[in-house]
Amino acid sequence: MAPRDTTGPATIAEALAAAQAELTDPAKDSVNPHFKSRYADLATILKTVRPVLARHGIAVTQTTGITDAGAVILITALMWRGESIIGRYPVAPVKADPQGYGSAMTYARRYALQAIVGVAADDDDDGNAASAPKPSAPRVDETSELIGRIRACNDLDELRAMRAAVSAAGATASAAWKARGEFLKHAAEAP
Repeated sequence: MAPRDTTGPATIAEALAAAQAELTDPAKDSVNPHFKSRYADLATILKTVRPVLARHGIAVTQTTGITDAGAVILITALMWRGESIIGRYPVAPVKADPQGYGSAMTYARRYALQAIVGVAADDDDDGNAASAPKPSAPRVDETSELIGRIRACNDLDELRAMRAAVSAAGATASAAWKARGEFLKHAAEAP
């Protein structure tokens, strides 16, 4: 085994600092037509940061994981001589299908990679998009609690009173509500 170079960085932080001194922000070569903003796509960001990180002995990986609550997360890691810096980013697709997860994963990979290496590849709107009021969507735990109430319901009138909350909660709650309604109707008709 070759002896370790003692003239270079002693920690991953020092190695990353040296790499950051060489890094430039990726070219904003893509346009988001919905917001009319410019950004660098994932391939451009990778082409910009990988060679510089590699020159400093830093490897980057992006893998997925599942939280205890069942949420998908992206795990971005910078690794150097047995040390690592790890970041976790929630992957929350607008639509929970393969295309929705693919799009959300690409988005998460772009932002997590930019953040962990310290580059900027998007137009800066001074936080306006993030701070703009958004219509509130029920949180996962609120929807789960509503589904629990639906499943525990033993009265059709009480179930009907939940209709507005069910509509706001989305498809999963609606399916539970319809199924419980059918069950209660059949139970009421049984001799």
